[in-house]
Amino acid sequence: MPQLDIVHILMAYLWTWLTITLITLKIKTFKMTIKPKNNHNHHPNPATPTPPWT
Repeated sequence: MPQLDIVHILMAYLWTWLTITLITLKIKTFKMTIKPKNNHNHHPNPATPTPPWT
């Protein structure tokens, strides 16, 4: 039977790994549900306005 401190170290390692894995999965799914902020359909106004006589 392994020593008690090895069991505690293993449990701490597994708990940390599980926590990090679940957090990264949650962040990935959260990023997939959010729409991107940049709008590709937006056309900026021209720098110089078109003169009315053209």
